[in-house]
Amino acid sequence: MSRECIAIDAWATHITPEGATRWPPEFMHIFNKYESPAVMTEGQSIEELIQEMDEAGVDKLILSAFHYKGEWVLSNEEVAQYVKQYPDRFIGAGGVDVMQKPMAVAAEVEYMAKELNMCCVRLEPYMCGDGMTGLPPNDKHFWPVYMKCSELGIAVALQVGHTGPLLPSECGRPIYLDEGALAFPDLVILGCHVGQPWHEEMMTLAWKHPNVYLETSARSPRQWPESLVKFARTWGQDKIIWATDYPLLSFDRTLTELEELGVSEKLYRKIVRDNVVRALKLDL
Repeated sequence: MSRECIAIDAWATHITPEGATRWPPEFMHIFNKYESPAVMTEGQSIEELIQEMDEAGVDKLILSAFHYKGEWVLSNEEVAQYVKQYPDRFIGAGGVDVMQKPMAVAAEVEYMAKELNMCCVRLEPYMCGDGMTGLPPNDKHFWPVYMKCSELGIAVALQVGHTGPLLPSECGRPIYLDEGALAFPDLVILGCHVGQPWHEEMMTLAWKHPNVYLETSARSPRQWPESLVKFARTWGQDKIIWATDYPLLSFDRTLTELEELGVSEKLYRKIVRDNVVRALKLDL
């Protein structure tokens, strides 16, 4: 595949061979449903990841930490080390356990922003519960993150929509982002994974709020609902951000399917690069 190397993937994780052994059992079945590559459960080297980026035409990754119930598949510190090692290829995004006392949560966010140079904090509401019920992102446990991120000028990226893992989905209703967007108008909020089956809510929120964006990780363009394709082509073209949730979906597959939608060169550039650069205020 030969394409201009401009794309910035807004949600990707590096799975090392060691990290691949840390996936919780609730996640395993979804890898099969997605027909994810072997790297998901076997891991790879950082050099192999960069090679795949080069072959697909991916310039940079928002490289994301991932944890569940205290187990880190990729830690904040590991992400920061990769960013330091390859500053032209990776930008860091961290995770925090919101089920702590507020000042502890705020201190972790400040550490991620100031010491680890993260551009955003990634939150997945389905993790914050008992496995049957999660916490919607208008719950008070999330507010220290919003307050500190707003203060420090970094973004929040939240999973929206149903969950692939066998964990609760109701807390992923995009409408729960509305309250935070109103309370913190300077806080950039990314609603990640499109928001299906409530994608109409997510599109409308992105249209309504200057500080809210729809991010497409874990949803291949070939599977986008017709209304989302229209959103990307017309009324939402400045508010949609490409991402893969790599290695759940590959770079080349999602970029090829985006091209197959027949988007113009200008629109392609907005979706895969310009919108995320503007939203996250990336200094490139």
